[in-house]
Amino acid sequence: MVLDIGCGKHKQEPDAVGLDRSPDSDADIVCDLSRFPWPLGDHLASKIYLSHIVEHIPDLMGAMAEVYRIAQPGAKVFIVTPHFSSHNSYVDPTHCHHLACASFEYFTGAAFERFSSVPFRFRILECKLSFGHNFVLDGIGRFIAGRSLPWYERHAAWIFPAQDIFCVLEAVK
Repeated sequence: MVLDIGCGKHKQEPDAVGLDRSPDSDADIVCDLSRFPWPLGDHLASKIYLSHIVEHIPDLMGAMAEVYRIAQPGAKVFIVTPHFSSHNSYVDPTHCHHLACASFEYFTGAAFERFSSVPFRFRILECKLSFGHNFVLDGIGRFIAGRSLPWYERHAAWIFPAQDIFCVLEAVK
């Protein structure tokens, strides 16, 4: 099964099962994504999309625990969210989080091993940034991020801002 969490009015795949809080969306299941558990069974999805939704959910770690619960072993999870350096990250007052590519390390569980166990484990398969269409400024940002994403996020993101983060995770069960 393919799930589209926070599908809005356009699902990522036509046959995906959509979840959204708006009855005016293309959702097959209307629910409040900030309340857990979501009305889905365990281990049922082989592919999960979260496009421009994770930044809206107050308890992001709780939401990722739900994604893990509903994911099959090896399920692919596709996340798109504004990069913290993007003006889009701050324009919408309903955004609760401003994320970096480095933020996705928390979903691997490695960041918490010394302190406590997290209820999920994902492997990062890909994490990349998109930039705008200004050949010079965006080209410089794209070049720097391509050479060293951690260096870009620490030192150059505010000078050459990115637009979105595209991250692909795999559920490790």
